[in-house]
Formats: sequence, structure tokens, C-alpha cells
Amino acid sequence: MKLEWRLKQLLEQLNLYKHGVETQIATDCGLHRHTIGKFLRNQIQCPKLEVLEKLCGWLIEKGVPADTLPGALFGVKPSGLWRAMGHSKKILIFVGEYHLKGTSITTPQASPPVSISRHDSVVSSKIIHFLSTDAELRDTRPSVKMLYVPFYFSPGVYDVRGEGLTEDKDRASRIFNNMRKDTGTGRSTILIGSQRVNYLVEYMVADLFNCEPFVPADKEQKVPIYLCYRKFDRLVPSCFGGEGNPPGSTGETGHGTYYLDENFKWQFLEWKRKITDAGIVIITREAESVEMAAFGFSGRSTNAIGNALLQKSEYFWPENSAGANHTVAAGGKEIGIYICQVTFSTQNTKSEDWAYENYENDVVKVIPLHRTVLEKFLNKG
Repeated sequence: MKLEWRLKQLLEQLNLYKHGVETQIATDCGLHRHTIGKFLRNQIQCPKLEVLEKLCGWLIEKGVPADTLPGALFGVKPSGLWRAMGHSKKILIFVGEYHLKGTSITTPQASPPVSISRHDSVVSSKIIHFLSTDAELRDTRPSVKMLYVPFYFSPGVYDVRGEGLTEDKDRASRIFNNMRKDTGTGRSTILIGSQRVNYLVEYMVADLFNCEPFVPADKEQKVPIYLCYRKFDRLVPSCFGGEGNPPGSTGETGHGTYYLDENFKWQFLEWKRKITDAGIVIITREAESVEMAAFGFSGRSTNAIGNALLQKSEYFWPENSAGANHTVAAGGKEIGIYICQVTFSTQNTKSEDWAYENYENDVVKVIPLHRTVLEKFLNKG
């Protein structure tokens, strides 16, 4: 069992978590502001009883029942990814939704003709089934809802920049802001699909690494992961993707997934049709709220990564099978990024049997992004 501090969440419940509260508590209690900051970020270890007494006294003055303290300041950290998800009251799953150019989008649950990536849909359904039936979650079973992020597309048109993209971005921005409103209140989210089809992923990554969404990096890479598009991909401008190699990577253009290793050198996992591919899982956790993005460079690798998340979740949260912690604390959250190298299995079914293909035998190797890389890019300013 691992305990953690829940001061930030307690203040949020009291509507007291706002700009300047750290200084206010420190001043009222006669404590150093950095001490309160460590409580808020769950970074303090072995606090003095005198400090805890002053903090409890301040909370009682603000309306916290005395008989709930100091217990209300503590929480038990869930032991795994899906247990952490299971502690949420509600889980929202977001996928991208294609709308044929020329049709109208009136609501996030938009009108036909629409479509969803087959592989994204498969991953979503498997996660929903797992969360609904897994025995380990029966005591904490959350409600699960699937939502959609609409965007326009024209068959055969790959350059999506222009007025249409502006409308799609604005719509996705509103959805993202609404998604973030209730963080810290026990609601978790899962984003499926890359930034080319799920624009919430672009906003999530840009927010995480403090850069502008849909604005490609120029000379300096601001995000330690990158997708180099193929010629037939939708050319969505991105803070962590594009038509060429990432800044600082030399040589011929390679289509696939890039990530920075512990020496801050770009490593490349190439997409080879029906042979190999890769993708990424990003997980952030704050108390009972978990936010996860899972996407492959191709749809099939998204499918494989979804299987890996369900079948060997211990590789993703928060320690790997060897016991090494690859997550970093930043902004009050615990953050981990996992590169997934996928080796495709040979499919024996014929084309007319596609409905029965599920690619269960594709192999996924999980490579945690190194802590030093995460620390540098998450705390770059």
C-alpha cells in the first residue's frame, strides 16, 4: 500500500484551490511557502507533527470537520492502471469521428454520414467491456461513456490545412476545455487515436509540454516524441508530428515513430506495412483522476496497443515489471510516457473474413520514456 497527500484535492472540494492559496496557507500558518507547495504536489516526506497540526487547524477554520482530520489529507495510491481508473466515478472515452466534407456538424454526436476508425472502435469496445466485467473493479465500478470528436475530411485530399481545419480545431478546443473542467473530481478520460484523427490528443500533448497546438516545431523540438507522416496520411499540422523528420534528426525521412532516449538522441521505429510499427501511450494521474492517450502510428498498431494495455497493464502503471519507476511528478500530477514497438503477426484469414480479424497475436514491446527526458521537457520553463 502506498499513501499520498490529498491537500490539493481537499482544497478543490472546498473551492479554495485558487491562485495564491499556497502563500495564504503559509502566511496564516507561519510556515514556509515551499513546505505547503510540497504538500500540494504530493512531494513532502515525513512532515513534522507541528506542521501537520498547523495545517489541520487552518483547514478546520475553513470548514473541514475536525473529526475527518488528519485522515482527509491522506489517500491510498491505486496499485495499477485499471485500479486507478476504477477509482474514478466516471470514465469518458473519446475517439475521432470523420464527417464527409459538405455535411454539417451540429453537435458532438453529429449527424450522418459519419465514420470512425475501425481499429479505434475495436479498442474502445474492448476497454468498455473490460471496465464493465473485470472482477477486480467490481467494488469500484465507474460509469463509462463513449464520446466523439468530429472533424471534416474529403476522400483523396490529404492536405487539411485551411479554413476547414480552423473550424475543426475550435470545436475540438471547446470539447477539450469541457473535458478538463471536472479534473480532480474523480473523472478519468481515455483518448484513442493519434492527433491526425483525434484532435484532443494534440491539445493534451501541447498542454503537457507547454507548446502551441497544431504549430510544428521549428528549430527546437519541444516534445520528446514525434510522428513522421506517410504521403497518404492526413497532413494535420502538429506540435509533435509532420511530413519531415523531427528537428535535430538527420538523414533520410523515415515514416514512423520517433522518441528521445536517455542521451537525448532520436530513436526511430519505422512503419513497415504488415511487418512492424509503433505507437505511444501517455498517462497522467492526479488522485482519483487519470488521463490517458493511446495511439499507434497506424490503426493496426493502435489495436495492438489497446490489447497490451488490457493484457499487461503492469508495464504502464506506474512501475514496469522490473520495479523501476519511470513516471515523473510535475504540476501536481504523476506522468509517464511509454513507447510501444509493435511486431505484426501473420494473418491467415482471407479478405472476405475481415470481420473476424482481431490481431490478438501482434506483439508489443513497451519502452518507457526515460525519466531524465521527461523531467527536462516537462520542466523546461
